[in-house]
Amino acid sequence: MKSIVFLLPCSASKPVGGFKVVYEYANRLVRDGVDVHIVYSSVLFPKELSIVKRIFSVLFYLKWKWQKRYLPTRWFTLDERVKQYLVYSLQQVNVPDADIYVATSWETAEYLMTYQGVDIRDKYYFIQHYEQWSCTNEQRLIATWKAPLHKIVIAPWLKDIANELGESADVVENGFDFDTFEITFDIGKRQIEKIVMLYHELEWKGFQDAFEALNIVKQKYPKLIVNLFGVYERPVNLPDWYVYYQMPDKVTLNRIYNEAAIYVGASHTEGWGLTVGEAMQCGCAVVCTDNGGYSVVAHHHETALVSPIKDIESLANNISRLIENQELRCRLAENGNCYIKQYTWEKSYERLKQILLKDESEY
Repeated sequence: MKSIVFLLPCSASKPVGGFKVVYEYANRLVRDGVDVHIVYSSVLFPKELSIVKRIFSVLFYLKWKWQKRYLPTRWFTLDERVKQYLVYSLQQVNVPDADIYVATSWETAEYLMTYQGVDIRDKYYFIQHYEQWSCTNEQRLIATWKAPLHKIVIAPWLKDIANELGESADVVENGFDFDTFEITFDIGKRQIEKIVMLYHELEWKGFQDAFEALNIVKQKYPKLIVNLFGVYERPVNLPDWYVYYQMPDKVTLNRIYNEAAIYVGASHTEGWGLTVGEAMQCGCAVVCTDNGGYSVVAHHHETALVSPIKDIESLANNISRLIENQELRCRLAENGNCYIKQYTWEKSYERLKQILLKDESEY
């Protein structure tokens, strides 16, 4: 039986899109008889912390390990055969032995680069973003991209970055959950002034841009309502025409997608358009920004209306166009729903399995 370790940079107490992707693959791998281990790091690079912070990090680690708060129990159902561990750091001594190791972020890749006694062909780097936003030293990030790890990326724009750095990479595009997200309310009968949007506190997610664009649209269409969802507490001073859902379950999320006519995504950068795709599955017409992750499924005037990044006026105009033009809204929603159906987890998994569980004769 093959064994695989996925290295994750932190705990999974709250929903994380990149973690969800790893879990989808983990569930399928164990069903195929693979021994899967997921290892969460409590602290990244403890040697870079002050002595006081290091002491607190140990206490935090012991508390979370004892309470098992690092598990994704509240938001994802993992096959019970997947083994999960919280370790203090991702030093090799803390990680189970396995045939294959998969880093899932620049930090975990930096650790994996140091592992001894592991064939270089069994070290993988699963890249879901160009993580400049989480790395203060870009050269450190680039070093992981140029490391002798087998790179797997989730979108063509990431492969382009690898190629520009003189590296090769396999593309395995993500799938979508068609068991959960689907059209349950007729596209043509939806309230045309109802929007749905994901909320996130990180600046590069573009929510300040989206809020400003929606304020412009609200002035033209006073009946505008926005269903907003996210993992955080309701934002302070959020107007009463926003309905906020904190960590909605899948059934509730499917409902609020279906209640809306339009989905808005304003990120400056995305590795993959998870919520854009979910919105398409549920029959929303998409208005979004032109970043590499969204562009996989959001094609201007075909499956979405796409605006330049940070262009608030263009974003507002595209939202207004869909409110005013029912034929266009319905056409984009139907096209998006049809287009997204090619991205199944079954197809993605077969591709990933082909790469990870390569025939032993290759050695």
